[in-house]
Amino acid sequence: MDDEAISRTLTGGVRRVPGVTGVYPPRPLAAVAETVVDAVAPVPLRLHDPDVLVDVDRHGGRVHVVTGISVDGGRPAADTLRAVGERVRDLLDSGTTTTADLVSVTVHLVEDPVPPDHAAAAAAAAAEDPRPTDASQPDR
Repeated sequence: MDDEAISRTLTGGVRRVPGVTGVYPPRPLAAVAETVVDAVAPVPLRLHDPDVLVDVDRHGGRVHVVTGISVDGGRPAADTLRAVGERVRDLLDSGTTTTADLVSVTVHLVEDPVPPDHAAAAAAAAAEDPRPTDASQPDR
C-alpha cells in the first residue's frame, strides 16, 4: 500500500473516532495557500485531497504520522487525542506493513458562532434584568 492509500485509510479511521468533528491537514499554511491561489489563479491548486488529510512522512528509516483534528465537547480532548493515536496505530498494524515511530495529532480550535435563538434568548434575559444600569444610578 502506498503512502496516499495509507493516508486515505487513516483519514477515514480518524473521522470515525468518537469525539472527532473534523480532520485537517497538518500543514494549515498549505491549506491557506490553496485557498489564496484558488481566488486568483485560473487553474485551482490542490495540495490536499479531502480524503487524504493524514501525512505519512518517511525520513531516515523512520515513519512519522501527522494530522490535525477538531473535537466536540462531549468528552475531554485528551481522551479523544489518545483514541485517535490508538486508532492510527491499530489501522497501521492491521492493514499495512508500516509501523509508525511517532504519531502527532494536533487539536484545532474551531469556534461555532452563537446560534441566533441563543443570542435572542440572552438579549431577552438581559432586557428583563431588574438590576439598575449605570445610567440609572444616582449621582454620588
